[in-house]
Amino acid sequence: MEAVSALEQGRAHHDRGDYRQAIREYDRFIKLMPGKADAYYRRGMTYDHLGDFNRAIQDYNKAIEINPKHIEAYNNRGVAYDYLGDFNRAIQDYDKAIKLRPGFAEAYNNRGAAYVKLGNPEKGLNDFYSAIAWKPDFAEAYYNRGTVYNKLGSFSQAIQDLGTAIDLNPEYASAYYNRGVLHGKLGNKKKEIEDYAKAIELNQRNNAGQPRDILLKEAERTRELQEIKRRLDELARENERLRKELTAAAGIKKQAPVADPNKTLRDLTAIDWFKKGYSSAMSGNYQEAIDAYDKAIELNPNLAEAYFVRGTAYNNLGDPDRALQDLDKTIELNKEYASAYYNRGLAYHKLGNPDQEMKNYKMAAKLGYKMAQDYLKNQGIDW
Repeated sequence: MEAVSALEQGRAHHDRGDYRQAIREYDRFIKLMPGKADAYYRRGMTYDHLGDFNRAIQDYNKAIEINPKHIEAYNNRGVAYDYLGDFNRAIQDYDKAIKLRPGFAEAYNNRGAAYVKLGNPEKGLNDFYSAIAWKPDFAEAYYNRGTVYNKLGSFSQAIQDLGTAIDLNPEYASAYYNRGVLHGKLGNKKKEIEDYAKAIELNQRNNAGQPRDILLKEAERTRELQEIKRRLDELARENERLRKELTAAAGIKKQAPVADPNKTLRDLTAIDWFKKGYSSAMSGNYQEAIDAYDKAIELNPNLAEAYFVRGTAYNNLGDPDRALQDLDKTIELNKEYASAYYNRGLAYHKLGNPDQEMKNYKMAAKLGYKMAQDYLKNQGIDW
C-alpha cells in the first residue's frame, strides 16, 4: 500500500509540475519495489522536465534493462540523447522504438528531426511524411515538415504545412512565428506582421497559469529569445554601418581609408553567422546554432554576444561546463552583461553549486536584470 501510494503521489506531483516532489515519491517507490521498469521510466520523464538529461538516460537505461521491449523508454531516451546533441544514438533508439511499434508516429517525427539536425533534410522529410501517414492530425509533424521545406527553398509548401499545423493546433506560437518569417521572405509584410503579433500574443497568454517549473523554463527561453532579438536588431544596424564603411573604403583611392576593408568584411561575416545561429536556435536546433556561433567567434573573437548565445545553447543542450566557459568569456569582454551573469547562475545551478549560483543571480539583479530580481524577491534574498 505504501508503494502504491508513492507511485500515485509521484504521478500527481508530476502532472501538477512539482517535479522535485515527484522524484522524491518515485525514489520512495523504487526503494520499496526496485524491479519495476515503469517507475524508472516515469522518474526519467521527470528528470527530462527538469532538463537533467543525463539522469533521465540513466533511468531509461534501467527501465530497458528490466523490460527490453519498453517502447516509450527507447523513444524518450532518444529524445534525451537528442537534447544532449548525440543525434546518432538518438536515431538508434528511435529505430528500436519503430521496430517494436511500426506505427509509432512520435518516433518517426523525432527521428526525422534528428536527421535534419545531422544535415540530412531528405531523410527527415521522409520520416515526417511517415509520421503524418500514421497520425494525420499530428500538428508537430506538419510543423517540422514545413521547416524542412523552408530549408529546401519550397516556401509555398512550407507555408501550407505551417498553416495546417496552426489549423490543428491554434495555440502553436512557433508555427505562427515561422510562417511570419516565410511571409517576410515572400514580401508579404502584412501577413508577416500579423503572424508575429499572434505568436507574441500566444506566448504571453499560454504562459499564464502554468506550473512554476514549466513557467520558469518557458520564461528562460522567452527571455533568451528576447535578449537575442534585441542584440540582433543592434547588430543589423551595425551590419548596415559596416557595409557603408566597406563601400566607402573600396571607393577611396588616394585618401586614407575610412576602414580596413578586410577587417570590416570579417566583422560583417561574423554578424551574418551570428544571425544564422539565432535562426537555428529559434527552431530549437542548438547544435546547428553552436556551429554558426563558432564561425562568428572565429571571425570576430571579441564579439561578446556570440559567446553569450553559444553559452546559452550549451546550457540548453545540458552541457553547463562548456556554457560556463562561454559565459565567463562574455563577462570578461563586457563586465556589465547582466543576462550573462543570470545564465551563468543557471549553469552553476545545473552543476550543483548554489553559492556561485546565488552570487551570479545577485550580480545580475544589481545590474538591473528583472528576471534575477524577481527570482531573488520570491526567495526573500537581498542583493
